[in-house]
Amino acid sequence: METKIVQERQKKLSGNFRRMFFIQAFQNIRTINVVVVIFYLARGLSLTEVFNLAIVWSVVNILFEVPSSYLADKWSRNKTIRLGVALYLVSCLLLIVAHSFFAFGLSIFFYALSNACFTGTDEALIYDTNRELGKHGDSLRRLGQYYSAERVFKILSPLVGAYLAKDLVDYQFILLMSIDSVCALLALIISFFIFEPKHHFEVEKVEAGIFRDAAKLIKNNPSLIRLICNRSLAFIGIFIIWRYHQELFISAGTSILALGFGWSLFHFIVFVLNYSIHKFWPSKSLSNKINFLNFLTVIFIGLFIIGWYFKIHYYWLLAIYLVFNITENIRWPIFSDLVNRYSNSFNRATTLSLSNLIKSILEIPLLFSAGIFITYGFVYPLYISLALVSFASVVLYLPKEIKFENKC
Repeated sequence: METKIVQERQKKLSGNFRRMFFIQAFQNIRTINVVVVIFYLARGLSLTEVFNLAIVWSVVNILFEVPSSYLADKWSRNKTIRLGVALYLVSCLLLIVAHSFFAFGLSIFFYALSNACFTGTDEALIYDTNRELGKHGDSLRRLGQYYSAERVFKILSPLVGAYLAKDLVDYQFILLMSIDSVCALLALIISFFIFEPKHHFEVEKVEAGIFRDAAKLIKNNPSLIRLICNRSLAFIGIFIIWRYHQELFISAGTSILALGFGWSLFHFIVFVLNYSIHKFWPSKSLSNKINFLNFLTVIFIGLFIIGWYFKIHYYWLLAIYLVFNITENIRWPIFSDLVNRYSNSFNRATTLSLSNLIKSILEIPLLFSAGIFITYGFVYPLYISLALVSFASVVLYLPKEIKFENKC
């Protein structure tokens, strides 16, 4: 009888990987993303205000990132994820009717709250599910597959979005956001079937305080701070360009359909690479893999800036842009595996979200600066991006072997 109960539990736990995959996939279909900056501008925002929306996102994450993950550790991982999906659905619905900076800011507020519920919590659920099933060493494969879910529908959604909004008129934008809302609803339905894994912890550590122990882990480990800043600065550098790239490419003569095709190709490549990330460079350490990808990102951003000044054809610019997005994006499951290995299971969601908190703090002054630089020309925020990724690659170069205290 006991064996049957254990087998039934393991069967339910095994389903978590599939459920989380499709929740991630439906939440990230985002057909509006291929024209989202054009959409903001069409409804009256300036490029500086577009950057300010990203600052709203960062501020909300600072305020709610750790509390939401503390909730996940103390309350329930699956309920916190369910709450996150519901908040994302609210954000999608608000976006349909938004026509001012305040309204867009409110939509971003709920979207950021949703992200705060997910960040760390999703990875912790997957990691602990894998651990309870006795497959602790298989975490990189599972995390890679989970990250690939973010791309699976995006293989087609940018192309579909570009086609449906090819005239860039308001009813076409509403159609895209309606599609995103329906997909959010599907993700919410799936979230009700997530099965909570056991949190592996020692009672005295829980009594000592979840937040304190997670904060102590970071404070006492300079290597972990280095890892977090490496990940965050390179991401922010790429995000700055993404925030206005649609207007940049359209001004250079690129069509919406070309952008859509490019992003579809990008998501297909990242999906394949993330899904199979555990197979690449098996003899290399995780940190060496990250260092290599960082240097590739620096090289291609530099090539993009050179190409911009020499006015090369926009198709070549788009190709270079997509390549350095690929090299930055496929770092994420590798980072996740590193951090997950060295955070205690009972407070893993909180620890992972503390790393996201640091990223959000760094984002605010950098995005504000980019919002000012963009008023002088499209090329100037690129210098901020190049500087950030170069700093991450050289100054924050990761040693071959990273050793943390309090390894789980």
